Amino acid sequence: MLRKILGLCAVAVVMLSCGSSKNIAYLQDAVDDEVMAMNTYTNIIKPGDMLSIVVSSSKSELAAPFNLYSVKTQMSALTQQSAQRQELEGYTVDINGCIDFPTLGRLEVAGMTRNELAEMLKERLMAYMPDPIVTINFLNFNITVLGEVDRPGTFKITSDRVSIFEALSMAGDLTEFGDRQNVIVIRENNGERQIGRLDLRSKKIFDSPYFYLQQNDVVCVDPIKAKASETSPFKLNLPAIASLTSLASSIAMLVFYIFSVK
Repeated sequence: MLRKILGLCAVAVVMLSCGSSKNIAYLQDAVDDEVMAMNTYTNIIKPGDMLSIVVSSSKSELAAPFNLYSVKTQMSALTQQSAQRQELEGYTVDINGCIDFPTLGRLEVAGMTRNELAEMLKERLMAYMPDPIVTINFLNFNITVLGEVDRPGTFKITSDRVSIFEALSMAGDLTEFGDRQNVIVIRENNGERQIGRLDLRSKKIFDSPYFYLQQNDVVCVDPIKAKASETSPFKLNLPAIASLTSLASSIAMLVFYIFSVK
């Protein structure tokens, strides 16, 4: 009889461990050595983006007029003397998808990638210098990760693109209570708010337009039902309820004892 009970307990433990791994494991339906087509998505420039555009050349004096500088005054705390310094400024893409570039004037840049814009500028700058080099970076490529992750927050992205897995890794990955089959991505595009849902357990995630994040996307990780029940008012107050029950039981026993003695 004892062996049967121990056997049933072992089976129960195995079943519980399997159930929990199914809730936590990523890409459960992926097959070993499976080859899948790569998503070639690269972030494009959109209205509201801020771009750093640096032009350089072997003849620096020819490139200087094409770099947008601002002169700022910096105060020295010790000497109380002011000093001026130059800083490169960013170009803000206006609502029509354009920027104002020195000498070249108004340029339509929305819908282009960083590399495409760099190539266009190099072609136009060949008329002003022999060997233009153009370096472009996003200054406001930020993503926000909220909810059931270890380190929620806003993260600055320095590359052309970032996947949902990379974003969650920056936030310390999901907690054990994070809902891996229903991760929400909130995106604003052309004045409209879009909401996408991702299942981290399925390889179909690679085909989703939300697998690669865009500028200012917000990732929300909801808790699973187990976390909701853990934070229910009843369970949160359970220790207090137990203490009151124990106190009431002690008082009842004391009263019973007093009257029984009489």
